[in-house]
Amino acid sequence: MKMNPIISFIKAAVLIVIGCVTAAASLASAQEIKLAKPTPTQLAFQDLELGVFIHYSIDVYAEPSSPSGGTPASAFNPTELNVEQWVLAAKAMGATFAVLTARHEEGFCLWPTKTTDYSVKSNPYKGGKGDIVREFVDACRKHGLKPGLYNPPWINRHWDASLPGYVRTADPARLDKFDDPARYAQVLKTETEQLRELMSNYGPLVFIWDDHNGRSDSIGPIPLGGKFRELYASLAKTSHELQPNCLYFGPDVEHVGNEDGRACYPLWNAVTTIDGTDYSISTTFKWNGTNTGDPLGKFYRPRLGSTTTSFSTGGWMWTRPRQPQPLERRMRVYYETIGRGAGILVNLTPDRRGLVPEDLVAAAKEMGDEIKRRFSNPLAQTNGTGPVHTLKFAAAQTFDHIVTMEDLRDGQKISNYTIKAQIDGEWKTIVKGQTIGHKRIDQFTPVTATAVLFTCTESIGQPVVVRNLAVFNTAAKTP
Repeated sequence: MKMNPIISFIKAAVLIVIGCVTAAASLASAQEIKLAKPTPTQLAFQDLELGVFIHYSIDVYAEPSSPSGGTPASAFNPTELNVEQWVLAAKAMGATFAVLTARHEEGFCLWPTKTTDYSVKSNPYKGGKGDIVREFVDACRKHGLKPGLYNPPWINRHWDASLPGYVRTADPARLDKFDDPARYAQVLKTETEQLRELMSNYGPLVFIWDDHNGRSDSIGPIPLGGKFRELYASLAKTSHELQPNCLYFGPDVEHVGNEDGRACYPLWNAVTTIDGTDYSISTTFKWNGTNTGDPLGKFYRPRLGSTTTSFSTGGWMWTRPRQPQPLERRMRVYYETIGRGAGILVNLTPDRRGLVPEDLVAAAKEMGDEIKRRFSNPLAQTNGTGPVHTLKFAAAQTFDHIVTMEDLRDGQKISNYTIKAQIDGEWKTIVKGQTIGHKRIDQFTPVTATAVLFTCTESIGQPVVVRNLAVFNTAAKTP
């Protein structure tokens, strides 16, 4: 039985007032908390949301019996390399940035570095005159993507083969090798020179991924008494000096903690680090575990995920034909990273031709098209300051998703919220959530309602500012 509309209106007004009072009381108790705040560069990076990882190096051409880092540079010989094809595939997915493995863990450099001959200058590609990093950044800028580069200082298997004892693994027995002053000085010099080349010769970069920053897969955090933290801190400072607006993996952006394309929830961008400095990992970081962050942490670090197996079968580098994962699994990556407030890098790996395989290109486009179909046309949206926000429809609407974004300029604040829908004159709770952060995608069984009521029930700071609150019906077919 439908309720009298006057009574319904009065009840709604009372509900809003109660919500305001409750939320305001919660906010008032947290007035004095000093929150970690993002830089404008971090905020801009969070808006990028979806990126692609291009894993491509000499290991694509390695024989199965060859150890990583032991393949001769002359083996790198793509026959149809087309960097623009990679970038167009990324753009079709809806990516706004891309990260290329300028040098992967085997040590082969995709640019003509002066630090080693193990690079594109020592193989048949373009007669030894090629520069794939240059081709990559140029193609990204041509098609409106922001370029980033991957260059891991911790692991260099080719160097390990030619310089016995160079630390490249998480074996505790080898960690002390880095305490050899001469060896450490050589590593720091070479890694710094490579970073300077990449950041001085290829224009503005959005992101430098120096893999394994501050952690070890098998033994937990790298001991602070060693040289690893010193190495990463030095390289991060060099990066900030060369390009202040380029984010450096570790102090500026932190990993979600797994390669499944899955961020934890709730998720806080603020973190507390294990030693109180900005050059070590957060206290909540656990590989293949969770990385929830700390709402009252000192440092602001947007979270970034990465995945290959949730998009297609196979590892990071192409070694054999692979198959795209079903669309819903690919979309789950979007929901479980971007939909939880993190960003994501989806791996597209070129094959021996130097091309992203056609079926992966098609899968990238299919995913991009589906994201657009679901989230390009909101039924209604609003924004504003305060704990309570209402969306009213001219006529009843059916919907199954609500996307909320928090204004993070003064730090992340919302810790609990509810969303109610006015169904047949009654307010019914359809969502109970915790953090919102950059973006929260709430999915639920379709409802038909005349209004939506968002209430922040708990917050660690004020004022609460909702950057956007949008309602979607993803079940509706696109005309």
